[in-house]
Amino acid sequence: MKKTTYLLGLASGVALACSWRFLAKEGIKAGVRAGRKLKEVSQMAMDDLEDVSAEAFDELGDQKTGL
Repeated sequence: MKKTTYLLGLASGVALACSWRFLAKEGIKAGVRAGRKLKEVSQMAMDDLEDVSAEAFDELGDQKTGL
């Protein structure tokens, strides 16, 4: 193995060791952001489904009394 390859690997290892905490923290923050957005979108979908469900029950109630 060449000496330059060894030194390059050593330098990249040192650089990664210094920045692993930053990278891990950024990855966690990205996951939290994605989870929050998913929760927001799913809540909007649930609200829409509840509205549609209420409309459907209202229509069924109108049909029952109209017969």
